[in-house]
Amino acid sequence: MDLIKRYSGDSDDEHDDYEQKALPVPEAIVSMFDGRLYHPKPKDEPDSHQGRSRLFEHERGNWATYIYIPCLDMDLVEIVQDQLTEFGLEIIKHPHISLTKTVVLQYHWITRFINDVKTKLSTILRFTVTFGDLEVFCNENCSRTFIGFLVYPTEVLSQCVDQLDDVLSDYNLPKYYEDPKFHLSIAWCLGDQSSQLRTKLKSLELEIDVDTCRSLRVNKLMCKTGNKKYNFDLI
Repeated sequence: MDLIKRYSGDSDDEHDDYEQKALPVPEAIVSMFDGRLYHPKPKDEPDSHQGRSRLFEHERGNWATYIYIPCLDMDLVEIVQDQLTEFGLEIIKHPHISLTKTVVLQYHWITRFINDVKTKLSTILRFTVTFGDLEVFCNENCSRTFIGFLVYPTEVLSQCVDQLDDVLSDYNLPKYYEDPKFHLSIAWCLGDQSSQLRTKLKSLELEIDVDTCRSLRVNKLMCKTGNKKYNFDLI
C-alpha cells in the first residue's frame, strides 16, 4: 500500500526537492487490505496439536501430501488400541499404511500430480495385505514414537512404491525409504521412547485372540494433500 501512495510523477534525481504527491487509492483496493496483513503466515503451535511440531515450515501455496492405504474399522486395530490407552499413548484415529513420505506439493501442481499418480497406479491389481507382529518406529527427527503392525507382502507394496517414486522424482520430491518396513501405525507418543515401549509389546501380542482377522483386502489407495483427499481405485 505504501508503494502505491508514494508514487511520484517525477522521479529524476535533480528534482528530489519536489514534494511527492500521493495519488488517491481506489476504495476497492483499500477494502481488500483493511489494515491487516495479507495471508499472514501461520504460527507453529505444538500446544494446539498434542505437542507435535512441523517437520517442515509452513508456506502459503505448499501442501503437505502423502499417499497411503486406508485401514479403517479393523477389529485387530481396535483390540490393541484399547490396551494402548493404558500406556498413555495417543490413538491414531485414521490408521493407514504409508506408501510415500509426507512431501511438500505446490498448489498449482496438484491436478497434474493426481493425474500422474492415477496413470501410474492403473496397472496395479487389487491385493491382500497381512498384519504381522507389533513393532516400534520413530519418525526421522525422533520427535515421535509409533507403535504399529508390520505389513506383508513387501513385494506388492514395493511395487506400489516404485510406481509412486517415479511420479515423485518427476516433481523433484523425495522418494520413499530405500529399505522400508511397511507398517500400520495405531498409536504414538512424543519423543523417542522406543526402548520403553518394546518391553510392553510382548504382553500385548499375547492378549490378541488367535482368531482375530489379520488381513485386509486393498481395493484402493488414497492421497491426502492439504485438506483434500483423492481415491485411486485398483483394477
